[in-house]
Amino acid sequence: MPFAPSFSAGNIRGIMFMIAGIFFMSSMDAVAKFLVQADYSVPQMLAIRGAVLIPLLIVWMMMRGGPGILRTRQIGTHGIRVVFGVLAPLLFFLSLKELPLADATVIFFISPFVMTALSVPLFGEKVGIHRWSAIMLGFIGVLIVMQPTSGVLKMDALMVIGASLCYSGVMLTGRVLSKTETTFTIIFYSNLGVLIATACLAVFFWHPIPLQDVALVALMALLSLAGNICLVKSFALGEVGVITPFEYTGIFWAVMLGYLIFGDFPGLHVWLGVVIIAGSGLYMIYRENRKRA
Repeated sequence: MPFAPSFSAGNIRGIMFMIAGIFFMSSMDAVAKFLVQADYSVPQMLAIRGAVLIPLLIVWMMMRGGPGILRTRQIGTHGIRVVFGVLAPLLFFLSLKELPLADATVIFFISPFVMTALSVPLFGEKVGIHRWSAIMLGFIGVLIVMQPTSGVLKMDALMVIGASLCYSGVMLTGRVLSKTETTFTIIFYSNLGVLIATACLAVFFWHPIPLQDVALVALMALLSLAGNICLVKSFALGEVGVITPFEYTGIFWAVMLGYLIFGDFPGLHVWLGVVIIAGSGLYMIYRENRKRA
């Protein structure tokens, strides 16, 4: 079949980097949940994380040619991306105070469906009946996980939906910026903007934090950096259609970390939602690969 995956050396390495990157990002979420449940404010956590990340990015910048690589004519688009970049982790980490890690992760996987739907009005892409059907099934899967009772949805689940929508905004604005900006420029301005915004917010929510917990926030920053490097590397090495399905390993990592660290194990309704969401997402990838073949 012309659209069958090719497991070349590059694709295999890309898959390995994807799995590693998703593990690092899931681990960061687990650390964030631990800190949020210890009653640390999310803006404070994000500000400290940014304060660790920016110096590392500056060192990286100097190794790549200095400040000249940060030239941009799209400062407005960077600003919009920063707004989404602040709201996405803010809402997601806030939801983790009450919501199990696996549940939040499964609901968050609504983002591929949102991005596909928004690609029609924003980029003029054509989405056929098969992919629209997959999008609708994906939303149904999310509703099953959220378990609305008497027409009322839990606030923490709604926060994950909001985080997913904002993450979609991050990715879509990144796509716009990638036409004229380097990957490093996009990453640097995004993290700098998030640091400035969350530092301003953290002033109103700041309280003393023990050194060992500062180390945990620093660990969040390192996990985030390692995860992003692995994900960028995975797309550089492998074919998008081959490596993208392995993003769903995030559900496995979330279940494992949630059980080992917090003693949470998903109920039957979550597993049903996983099957529907992952199945719909994989089918959407399959249709995209077939269209390109």
